[in-house]
Amino acid sequence: MNYPNGIKTKTNIKTSKMAPKKASKSHLGIDFEELINKSNQYYLENNIAIIYKKPTPIRITKVDYPSRNKAKITEAFYQIPSTTDYNGIYKSKYIDFEAKSCNGKSFPFTNLYSHQIKHLERITNHGGIAFLLIMFNDYKEVYLLDAKILVNLYNNSLNGGRKSIPYTFFKENAELINITFMPPINYLKAVDTIYYKEINNG
Repeated sequence: MNYPNGIKTKTNIKTSKMAPKKASKSHLGIDFEELINKSNQYYLENNIAIIYKKPTPIRITKVDYPSRNKAKITEAFYQIPSTTDYNGIYKSKYIDFEAKSCNGKSFPFTNLYSHQIKHLERITNHGGIAFLLIMFNDYKEVYLLDAKILVNLYNNSLNGGRKSIPYTFFKENAELINITFMPPINYLKAVDTIYYKEINNG
């Protein structure tokens, strides 16, 4: 895959397997996206919310045909920079978020693009729900950080502030999401706690 700056990476297209019956924390670092998708499927099937992973538009430039009925994409380019990972609707509100996993004791801003930050900021400015969903692999913990806080921290980093967000900051300022059987990552419970509490009090 060729990113907008010309950096190439190998395409690796796989068919997703179902997550384990038991949401084991040992799998979260590897299967974070899969478990989010499984949670979204649960929300959809139980008429709780409609949230999907956004497709990334690509332009295929090279395809190998190892056999008559098989084709393998070996080179492609992103047509436009992607925004965030997921969007949808929940309790009549538009919802949009980026999902990341990271190692170590801090989350570096280099893991995000400036246009993603700007996109999340625009969502909040228009009354939508926007946030960062992050998995700390070393701690096997998932947090939801409000986009307003994320944007402020990012802007501070551009003006000489810290270039990463410490794990301790998430513990104090973000919502911890408990890992459950189904849905495995019940992030909408955190959404209720943060956003709908504000709406009800508002």
